[in-house]
Amino acid sequence: MFDPKNRIHWVAVIIITLLLILALGVTKASGQEPGWPDVPSAQQDSHAWVCGEGPAYMPRDVEPRLTDAEALRQVLLSLQRAERPGAGGRTLLWVCVMNTGRVGGILIHTTSGDPILDSIALRAIANARFSPAKVDGRNTTVWIAQPVDFVPREEPVEL
Repeated sequence: MFDPKNRIHWVAVIIITLLLILALGVTKASGQEPGWPDVPSAQQDSHAWVCGEGPAYMPRDVEPRLTDAEALRQVLLSLQRAERPGAGGRTLLWVCVMNTGRVGGILIHTTSGDPILDSIALRAIANARFSPAKVDGRNTTVWIAQPVDFVPREEPVEL
């Protein structure tokens, strides 16, 4: 036990306590666990690292467009029928469209409220193809907001 008359022990206890408080305060202030990099959203996808730190607007002359909207609609509809028939909702995704037109990152901006529908949206969009955005005639990587609507009837999914 510590003897109250022994100042060295009390000084050591105070220093260690202050160091622990400082370390915990820094971790809590950053909102991240020690050793983890800062990321833009708690709902992350491993693909997001390809596109930098997260969604940000970049001016462009030409917006990216889905090149396979009908095929994507059919994939979404078949996944919805198999995994969550009759469910409806809208998931709004941040999608990083690479300069090649491939998807380089996805984050959920607004959930549908149904984790299964959100998962279907993420999986389907991950394989989508876009025409790339252009700046001064050159292909460029950009983030876009991509809604995915799930209709609770037996109608095709709308993009």
